[in-house]
Amino acid sequence: MAAADPPTTQPLGKPAGSVRAYLAIGILAAFLLTHALAAGWLLHAGNVEAAIGLLGALALEAGTVTGFYFGSRSARSGATAETTDA
Repeated sequence: MAAADPPTTQPLGKPAGSVRAYLAIGILAAFLLTHALAAGWLLHAGNVEAAIGLLGALALEAGTVTGFYFGSRSARSGATAETTDA
């Protein structure tokens, strides 16, 4: 009988960073879907300026999520480097 695998410390048993990537992709997909639906509704109603404003909001939100994703990765790698140098 084979020995049981030791429990993993990673969330969902996935490689490090996978859950953070899944969350970032999910948030971006939700923003894209809601903005696309709202922009379509606004264009159908003839409100082009508001639809263009939604595109700017989508770009802002995508930049925020992307910055958080890569910023948290660099902060973690910096903290790891500090603990190994000490």
